Amino acid sequence: MRYLTPTLEQFAAEKFVLVSGPRQVGKTTLAKAWSAAHEQAGRRTLYLNWDVAEDREAILRRPWLEPLRIDALVADELHKYVRWKSWLKGLYDQQRQRLEVVVTGSARLDVFQRGGESLFGRVEALRLHPFSVGELTHGRLVAPPRDWLTLAGPSVDASLWPQLERRSGFPEPFLRDDPLQHRRWSARRRQLLVHEELREISQIKELSLVEHLAMLLPRRVGAPLSVNALREELQVAHDTVSSWLAALERLYFCFRIAPYQRRITRSLTKEQKLYLWDWSAIEDDGARFENMVASHLLKSIHAWNDIGYGEFDLKYLRDKQKNEVDFVVTERNKPIVLVECKLADEAPSPSLLKLGAQLGNVPQVQLVRTAGVDRTKAGTRVVSAERFLAGLI
Repeated sequence: MRYLTPTLEQFAAEKFVLVSGPRQVGKTTLAKAWSAAHEQAGRRTLYLNWDVAEDREAILRRPWLEPLRIDALVADELHKYVRWKSWLKGLYDQQRQRLEVVVTGSARLDVFQRGGESLFGRVEALRLHPFSVGELTHGRLVAPPRDWLTLAGPSVDASLWPQLERRSGFPEPFLRDDPLQHRRWSARRRQLLVHEELREISQIKELSLVEHLAMLLPRRVGAPLSVNALREELQVAHDTVSSWLAALERLYFCFRIAPYQRRITRSLTKEQKLYLWDWSAIEDDGARFENMVASHLLKSIHAWNDIGYGEFDLKYLRDKQKNEVDFVVTERNKPIVLVECKLADEAPSPSLLKLGAQLGNVPQVQLVRTAGVDRTKAGTRVVSAERFLAGLI
């Protein structure tokens, strides 16, 4: 059972539910498990996949609708239908009292964007992430911590973090834990995203150059991303690279975080830092470790936002003297914890201490890859990443 299963069941009883996330992260498995639970309760269910020709016809013609022959519907990859929001809005307005619906998509389901049909008030949206330390140890959603300096989860198996590090949190390569299968999976995933998924959701024609961009990004993880440097290497326009990066983000290949600024508008003009959903593609140990921490924090932040705990965000912090802290978790743009990443167990970073004090003694945590570390002094905690992150989802 995945960590979103109870929330999916709760939301689906009230509204239609959209589940998005990277391809092969387990969305279909989650939705089919929800459907199977309905069948065990004696309810009629139907699974339709837009990628299957017969199912696509059933989605468009809807022979199961008049008269209604089902109680629950799973519509997989529905976002590939250009009028999917109009289709879903009409179905909700006509059948919501009699039909539960879960829609899954491997691209961001931007349901509240301007223009087109609005699904506001008709749907709930959930984002499914790869496996994490928390999910693999306790498996339950965790509310935002009251005290980041004491946050800790249950004991973690010593092999868990290294396995996540080398195989990623995607279910297939993680569970197989086979190096040859993992290499095949990684190459196929990149090619599938660029040459099939990207072609279906965009008008981009230079797919080989987009794949080249995707292969350049692992070496840019953890540092402010220079779009101009990528433009020069690919020999294309600045706006072109920006649009390609946005498309890769929409397909859950990568994500970016902005620098923290007290004035939100100023942060939008600064260079962002980029991370990958599949951190196993990163060769540098430090960058891969930082990416793993970013992914774990983002997973909890997305869950808190989707469920309604508040308005949380993940940012980084850098001042004019180039003091930098890897991550800042904010709530309504107010910093609630600073997180620095170090491979080895060492004293807290001077930048962490300085910037934490400047922000008004915000809790400071330094995560290290070394196991068995946990000490706190003067409001700053140095702790093993696996112990700390096991306290989240």
